Amino acid sequence: MENETVDILSRYIQINTTNPPGNEDQAAQFFADIFEREGIAYTTYEAGARRVSIRAHLPGSGEKGAVVLLNHMDVVQAKEEEWSFDPFGGEVGNGFVHGRGALDMKGLGIMELMAFLAMKREGVKLKRDLIFLAVADEETGGSSGARYLLENHFDDFRADIVINEGGFGVTDILPGRPAIMIASAEKGLCWLKLTRKGIPGHGSTPHGQNALEKMLLALNRLLGSETPVAITTPVAQYFKNLAAGWDFLKPYREDGKETTLIKCLQESGMLAMPQINAMVRNTVSLNVLHSGDKTNVIPSLATAELDIRLLPGQGVDEFINYVKKTMADDEIEIEPIETNPASESAIDNEYFAAIQKVLLKHFPDAVLTPFVVSGTTDSRFFREKGIISYGVCPIMVPMDNLKMVHGIDEKISTENMIRGTEIMTEIVRSLCT
Repeated sequence: MENETVDILSRYIQINTTNPPGNEDQAAQFFADIFEREGIAYTTYEAGARRVSIRAHLPGSGEKGAVVLLNHMDVVQAKEEEWSFDPFGGEVGNGFVHGRGALDMKGLGIMELMAFLAMKREGVKLKRDLIFLAVADEETGGSSGARYLLENHFDDFRADIVINEGGFGVTDILPGRPAIMIASAEKGLCWLKLTRKGIPGHGSTPHGQNALEKMLLALNRLLGSETPVAITTPVAQYFKNLAAGWDFLKPYREDGKETTLIKCLQESGMLAMPQINAMVRNTVSLNVLHSGDKTNVIPSLATAELDIRLLPGQGVDEFINYVKKTMADDEIEIEPIETNPASESAIDNEYFAAIQKVLLKHFPDAVLTPFVVSGTTDSRFFREKGIISYGVCPIMVPMDNLKMVHGIDEKISTENMIRGTEIMTEIVRSLCT
């Protein structure tokens, strides 16, 4: 199975599913061909032209609810001129499988596939249905993927637990010990479009009603206003679990108070790290700004788009009111582009315990902890339906490697693929038997 795992990932990466446009029908057919060879029943779902998702099913005894192995087939853009290898070449060499999606998330998708196939090939008697689900359109919000499926075909995806992306193992976040992150929660999504109208005119005669200038002044007020630090339950647990490896957290280790944790993060400079800052604050990122098309014409319209991520427990409407109040410009129209509340799955259950047991068996020196994903995944759609969802990726990488996700020269080691497949198979076996 080792060579097969690497070969399948290599061929999978060669299918260009850059979203937009996605063209996930090609990837769905790739999986369909495999399921046909293996004699496994599958169903495809088309949410739009070439926006296809695929579900394969191994029936169990029905003693327990189903397990869903969830992954997305689409990937983000890769500009070939920026890479040192073909991002869609799937090249295998120097101990790595190279290409867009190797880490996000075609590599994990193939680990799930191989675990799924192992249950069929070995004739494992499953106590619950096992579902392999590869979806379209995760990278642009899921409207043609997981959201569409759960809104239109929910009965096909009723389950007790979903295993998805978001988790990972890191070799160098703690001194001398690896850490394993299981994504049990994720921040909420609040994308906003701002529109400001003004009075046009000649650039040689400024009149103080320039739409772009008004927009910039309001945005400066917003971006210059620091949102407060808030310690949510999964974040408190995250730092509690890692405290033994970080000396600067000794005071928090001793008293466990949120105020102490905040003080430790501030005094250590950890709050200056974008990853840590995003775990403890609502964040606002200005990513799109449009106005004007001639140097000598005062524009009459300016638009901006904000990517806002909200901590669990934070309301979307409440934060939109904060944005409006902080910008202090009643002439700016605020239009939500897409919003989703934060989502969270409890960890005091048999599923988390089973996953934890397998991971610590293979990484006995690791510190394992739940954590909050700063971005969004398709897990949120399942959590909205009351289904427990965890991000689990049973590999170990240096922290620096995570820059490849949505970055340049993405790759995964063949060792991680082979070992990760072995561990994922054991997790699936544990959950289903």
